[in-house]
Amino acid sequence: MVSSAVDQITGSPPTRAQSAWFLIGCTGPERNLSVIEVDSETFSIGRRPGVNLQLSSMRVSGRHAELLKIGEHLFIRDLGSTNGTFVNRRRVRQPTPLASGDHVELADLEFRIEHRVTQSLSGLTSVPGLKQTMHCVDSLESDWVMSQFDRLIKEQAIVPNYQPIITLSDRERIGYEALARSSMVGLETPATMFQTAELVCRQVELSLICRSRAVEMAADLSGNPKLFVNTHPQECLEVDVLPQLIRLRAAYPRINLVVEIHEGTVQHPTIFRSFADSLREHGIELAYDDFGAGQARLLELVKAPPDYLKFDSCLIRNVHRCTSNQWKMLKMLVDMARDFPTTTLAEGIETAEEAEACRDLGFDLGQGFFFGLPQDAGTIVREEARNPQIFRYRNGS
Repeated sequence: MVSSAVDQITGSPPTRAQSAWFLIGCTGPERNLSVIEVDSETFSIGRRPGVNLQLSSMRVSGRHAELLKIGEHLFIRDLGSTNGTFVNRRRVRQPTPLASGDHVELADLEFRIEHRVTQSLSGLTSVPGLKQTMHCVDSLESDWVMSQFDRLIKEQAIVPNYQPIITLSDRERIGYEALARSSMVGLETPATMFQTAELVCRQVELSLICRSRAVEMAADLSGNPKLFVNTHPQECLEVDVLPQLIRLRAAYPRINLVVEIHEGTVQHPTIFRSFADSLREHGIELAYDDFGAGQARLLELVKAPPDYLKFDSCLIRNVHRCTSNQWKMLKMLVDMARDFPTTTLAEGIETAEEAEACRDLGFDLGQGFFFGLPQDAGTIVREEARNPQIFRYRNGS
């Protein structure tokens, strides 16, 4: 019956199911959520007319990037753009393979990559009624994600995970970084949560909830751990971040809060130093996050030194294989930070070789999959009960 109906609509029998790659993100001046099929072997993206996907953002280059389909695989390459192409926050410098779920940034626009099985029907796109149906399906997907996001906010359904931060000298834990997760389908990761929040301008509200839940759930952890919590670039440090942290510090005095700020946010060192002083008056420490991921603002670092400097994983990946000049430069940055004095932390350590190299470079602390995956508080408490020696803290708790 179904085959017969399709035959009547299209004039030909259906072909077998096929798979296709899609970009999902906001395009056009209205910033509506769109689902774009990568429908050619070479799929160009940019601002200039004539590309496969034309974007209106002035930060996107004329020919910005290109998607390449090779068999069932998809690759992306940057075409010499001014503001860069990034995959999962890492800048694309050579053709890079993509997987379903990857996060792609083209200048100031963001997309999610999806690989879906589609039913290819001969003549399907030539039927106006079915075109409208496909448009409605895309709208339903957008509406469904927005509905999920509303539930996430109303129910504060953030399930923080905690990744251990350890001393590289003796492998003792000093605390954790709180990382936002949720069980809402389609909104499981921080990237998808904040991408959706951006569509409705609710990034600040989401960030406040993430921090609040992180501290509340960390109350179940033993000892007096340091808890590193994140901020969002849209937040005003004095209006949004500082008052909330003061309240959380008063409500949970056992937890030693460390607030992470991207070092590129430090535009006005004098104002920022006042913010840092206010934090320290309430027993809250300050960390600069992702140091080295973009322009390293050394002058601001000197004028408003943090308590912790977190070196981005792009500097740590395969650090044991870096050239002698790269090693000298990284060593100089570590030594300079420690002279402030600032505690240095290497992010994204995934192997024993990277951990050993970071210790040799003089890093104080380390964080990454090599030392432990992010886990919810309940899992950490249960594992601590089984293996108390593993969970020794530097403060002796």
